[in-house]
Amino acid sequence: MADRPRLVALVLNWRLPTETLRVLEDLRALEQPGLHTLLIDNGSGDDSAQRLQVAAEFDPNTDCLVFERNLGYCAALNRGIAWAAERGAEFVLFLNNDVRIPAGSLSPLVDVLENDPAVGAVGPTIVDTDGRAWSQGGGVAFRPNLVYLRNQGGEPAPRTAGPEEVEFLPGACALFRLDSLQRAGGLDEDYFMYWEDVDLGHRLRAVGQKSVWLPWVSIVHDPSRSSGGGRSPLRKYMMGVNTVRYLRRYGTWSSWAAFLLFECLLWPLAFVSGTGVRGAMAKGRGIVAGLLGHRITAADVDRLQPRGEA
Repeated sequence: MADRPRLVALVLNWRLPTETLRVLEDLRALEQPGLHTLLIDNGSGDDSAQRLQVAAEFDPNTDCLVFERNLGYCAALNRGIAWAAERGAEFVLFLNNDVRIPAGSLSPLVDVLENDPAVGAVGPTIVDTDGRAWSQGGGVAFRPNLVYLRNQGGEPAPRTAGPEEVEFLPGACALFRLDSLQRAGGLDEDYFMYWEDVDLGHRLRAVGQKSVWLPWVSIVHDPSRSSGGGRSPLRKYMMGVNTVRYLRRYGTWSSWAAFLLFECLLWPLAFVSGTGVRGAMAKGRGIVAGLLGHRITAADVDRLQPRGEA
């Protein structure tokens, strides 16, 4: 390894090694001082581990962790956070393997954390491949799905529109102060994947740390590839389970009322919406499973997304 890393980028891979290695090349091209990349293969069971290990072997600024089984998004990233802490890192970057990172993207994010100790997490504008906004941070509101990504589908906000404090930052691209992450307890592994970012935003606020959206940095995201797309049965099932998990911990009368109205009473409308029959059924099964106390495991992933569909 090179000198002690100041910033560790955690790039989680599950059966998409080509995309993961593309992100690694983007990170290398940034030439960000003190940046170290940790590639994490989360029990892919294909040739991912070998390809990532080869990419890291001769690069002093890249390492690779390989897990024999799918630990889940949260548990795998928590192992990465621990790895960064053991090496004395100051910042940790969560980065999906379905993003593209333009030159100069990291320095402004680091600057925010360096200059405001009240900020524990900062994220950029994230746009879809068509240039429209995918996220400018997120929140929870009285609406379908309860959780939302700010300005999704709209024109990206001008550079003068922020920074703004937000309820949470999606893990597609978010930079955290490592100390803040540790004080908040890291990611809650009970979620496995989905809603964990909303939960983390809540716990950061509980320890007095803000999450901030920064409008003058923009990255491109092709979302949800690892779960088969935004309307896949796997994603819908996990969202159903974890919506209930979040509400049981932090739900207000308003959020429970929204859940009852939009997710339960109006659930039949999902069959005639863009969700489709398979997605609607999966969401309904997930809600029932969540109400029964189910915790998502790798077995659910294997059942809903067999190998070869990633």
